Amino acid sequence: GELSQMVRDVSLAGNILEVLSKIDGIGNDLEFHGGTCGKNGQQVPDMTGGPHARIRSVPVGGM
Repeated sequence: GELSQMVRDVSLAGNILEVLSKIDGIGNDLEFHGGTCGKNGQQVPDMTGGPHARIRSVPVGGM
């Protein structure tokens, strides 16, 4: 493959332990974003985030 532009709305496929073992690069741009998750009027705080990562040989699908 070749590094080109960022893509959005993609999905990765595979066994999580195999995918994690294929990480061959991690950025130094660690960021977290807070938010809330809710159902039936109940809300709980949550966070998402992490650094950019490069994963070799993983199937990618999307638009």
